[in-house]
Amino acid sequence: MVSNAGSYWKTIGLLIMLYSFSCYILFVTVLSKETNDLRLTPPNDAYELNAQQKMSSSDEYLIDLLLLDNVTKNDGRLVLKIFKKDDIWFVTPLKIVLFHAILAVFYPIMALSIVAICSYFIIANYQQRVLRKTLRHLCDVTDEIASIFGQEKLPLQSYSRLSNLSFALDNLAKYATQYKMVTEQGAFCDKLTQLTNRHTFLEHIEEQLSLNEGAKESGLLFIDLDGFKQVNDSFGHSFGDEILIQVAERLKSIVRSGRLSFNQSNVGIEKNLARLGGDEFTIFIQHIEHSESAIDIAKHVLTELERDFVLGNKLIKISASIGIALYPDSADKPNALVQLADVAMYRAKKDGRGIYRIYSPEMGSQLKRYHYLLEEMRLAITSNNFYLTFQPIVHTEGCVISYFEALARWQHPVEGMISPMEFIPIAEESNQILPLGDWILDESCRQMFAWHSAGMTKTKISVNVSVIQLRHRPLYQWVMDTLARTGLPPTSLMLEITESCFLDISEEIIVELEKLRQAGIFIAIDDFGTGFSSLAILATLPVDVIKIDRMFINEATTSVKYKKILKSIVDMSFQLDLKVVAEGIEDIIQFELLKSLGVEHIQGFLISPPESSINIGNKVLKQGVGHLAHNGAGVWKPKTSSIMSHAN
Repeated sequence: MVSNAGSYWKTIGLLIMLYSFSCYILFVTVLSKETNDLRLTPPNDAYELNAQQKMSSSDEYLIDLLLLDNVTKNDGRLVLKIFKKDDIWFVTPLKIVLFHAILAVFYPIMALSIVAICSYFIIANYQQRVLRKTLRHLCDVTDEIASIFGQEKLPLQSYSRLSNLSFALDNLAKYATQYKMVTEQGAFCDKLTQLTNRHTFLEHIEEQLSLNEGAKESGLLFIDLDGFKQVNDSFGHSFGDEILIQVAERLKSIVRSGRLSFNQSNVGIEKNLARLGGDEFTIFIQHIEHSESAIDIAKHVLTELERDFVLGNKLIKISASIGIALYPDSADKPNALVQLADVAMYRAKKDGRGIYRIYSPEMGSQLKRYHYLLEEMRLAITSNNFYLTFQPIVHTEGCVISYFEALARWQHPVEGMISPMEFIPIAEESNQILPLGDWILDESCRQMFAWHSAGMTKTKISVNVSVIQLRHRPLYQWVMDTLARTGLPPTSLMLEITESCFLDISEEIIVELEKLRQAGIFIAIDDFGTGFSSLAILATLPVDVIKIDRMFINEATTSVKYKKILKSIVDMSFQLDLKVVAEGIEDIIQFELLKSLGVEHIQGFLISPPESSINIGNKVLKQGVGHLAHNGAGVWKPKTSSIMSHAN
């Protein structure tokens, strides 16, 4: 602004100098013409020059300025020599000559000045109009820009348009600054929690690791909330979002108190803390002396997240599982560091949740195994490498078959038999249990329809249903469509649901289960006693059968307390008209104990391991069509050698 003012005054000064020089040239020219005219036509008042006097320095300067060479001083005044006669100079006063010259240039200079002034005002007026038009256009543009920012510019009616424009530009500068902050937050931050997003976080880690170059150890904590999905399902996504916001605030407090902060940007982004997505968070620790430092921080995080979350009038309790990866011991690249911390976090979940684990190479081999089996499982489902076995559940009196539990088996073309203990958790974590479960239900119903048609009309097929299927399948429609497709009567099907699934089951699923019961399908609680649920749920849940977990059976043979607990479960089940099935019966002592307690249905290797459909057909159907037609069920007695070996 100062430079612009300086240029303006320089231009004005140059124009004034040019105007003055032009007037000077005009005056000197007219003066020269006047002196020539006086020489040609001497004036009547010319007089003789007396003795010449010496001129002062100022007089000489004036003569030089006027470009005159025939000026002298006579009687104390300057005179102009006009002509010479008889060696006598005739002169006339210089001021008279100057006066006539001034009169001669006055009007032209006056006219020139008037033209200059008029031109100035005309040009200034034109510029004012152009300026007003430009200002009006600029004001309109600022109004449009202000409206884009969602703001309204209030005109200052008592001020000039230039003042309004200045005011508007000041506001736009403020809006632009705010917009820049919002834009940066949108580009670099998670919208819900205002934490750094995944992309910005990885860029930040890469930059810090490149500066570090292995000189100091760093650590990364991968934090995943336990039970967050249940909060969403039970209370809605708005409650879940509030949980995430509160988790973010607690993690910010931990980062600040632990002095883990990175130099923040102008918009206050903490780059060492990020939300990777969903309920996953991460903290980058730039410098640690040893792994214990990262462990201390992880313990602090676990403690903070275990505190109750207040949502309106509700108190929500969740926990977190944390995986820790160290640089450069675990990995030296950002993506690899996050991935390995993620692997360690999954180990923490597998080992019990609410704990931390540090990544080790052994976890990496398990991860490779996991992904290998997952890919092989997808191929196995499409190429029918799975098959079903059936384990009979018999009545303690006469070993009459009440149910067959359908169990999936995986015969891998290279590795051979893969245990369900290994592939079922992978199927549930990856949602591959959905297509696998569809096949199991369909195949089980087809097989049971064949046995039902052969005479086993009072025997049911029991199929396990996981919590993933409960959440992703329209339960009632899914089951009824399968029964309609296979032709199996609803009364010949029983669904087994693990007790832990009932702990956070939704009302919609309960309604679906009740509809299935009304259609004739039996519902069983599997592994009863392992989910730490209240016995009161037996009175409210739509179930027909409880299957007591083998742990209770094993302990009851040696522990009086467990025997009393087992008896209480059996008695309560009878009072609620629930059938009881004891799982995992392996010896005659367990068999006799359960029989003495009044348990009527047992399942286990004492009776039979899971058998193929061919073996079951050969053993049951050879008992005769008449026997099946009369009883509606076959008999499956254990081998005598098996019982005798346990008795001995």
